[in-house]
Amino acid sequence: MDTLLGPWNGLLVHPLLTLLVAAFNVAHDFGLAIVLVTIGIRLVLYPLFVAQIRSQRAMQELAPAMNELKAKYGKDRQRMSEEQMKLYKERGYNPAMGCLPLLVQMPILFAMYAAFIQAGGGPGQEHVLVGADYAKFLPSFISYPLGSDQSLDTTANWLPWIAGGLAGSDPLKVLPILAGATQLIASIMAQPLKQPVTDDPQAKMMQSMVYYFPLITVFIAWELPAGLGVYWVTTTVFQMVQQYFVTGWGRLPRFVPALANIPSPGERALRIRQGAALAEERADMAALDAKERKPQAQPKDASRGGGRKRKGGRR
Repeated sequence: MDTLLGPWNGLLVHPLLTLLVAAFNVAHDFGLAIVLVTIGIRLVLYPLFVAQIRSQRAMQELAPAMNELKAKYGKDRQRMSEEQMKLYKERGYNPAMGCLPLLVQMPILFAMYAAFIQAGGGPGQEHVLVGADYAKFLPSFISYPLGSDQSLDTTANWLPWIAGGLAGSDPLKVLPILAGATQLIASIMAQPLKQPVTDDPQAKMMQSMVYYFPLITVFIAWELPAGLGVYWVTTTVFQMVQQYFVTGWGRLPRFVPALANIPSPGERALRIRQGAALAEERADMAALDAKERKPQAQPKDASRGGGRKRKGGRR
């Protein structure tokens, strides 16, 4: 275990602690330091998360065309798969892009948990680092704000009910609930305003998971360090802002009608691309149908031609 702990600390945990100490030196508040570091991480990973949001938008754009494909080729799985992959290729959609940001974010989340435990206590008090420990990995241009035998102050002055510091759990469970609520809003924003009608069990399951994932978030964050709740809320709010500019309000105006009067930059582009995908797929299906009917028309031409010859012979 110690063999893995060294690389784990060196690659992720200690770099995160370095960023937290640097942000603490600026903000003089551990909660604000978490917010600053989270925003910094989101900015570094901005292209990756924009690709994920655009992937979600692409699925919305392709939904009408996919419904027509299922109506036409639903019973022919091979043909359906071929036409689906063709549509993905034509519209530049890569299903893997929807999962990649999650694979990147999970190690960061685990590293944040370890960083909070090492920074200020909570479970595992024996692992709390003091100034002398930070001196071993902090670069020379980042100074440790306390003494060599003191641990980092993890309290947040703007979260007064968490008196024990953000390395411990939230006693009132405000942050876990807020993390679940913001994730619910972000998930609803990721859904199209008009949910496509589908008989696909997998699609129905994904639609229902919009409401299950926030509950899972609350359950996971319930007893974890409160700092993770701050990180979770901050990164989700950042995601909501990204979604507003890239895909718009999504399904949120169905729950908050006033938002329908506030246009977003991404909604008009979504409608245009959705119409283009549908028109392109209809053209492909029409061309394919014409190609399939063409060989059947040749015997009829031959038959009509034969009839004309017989008519000429009778003359």
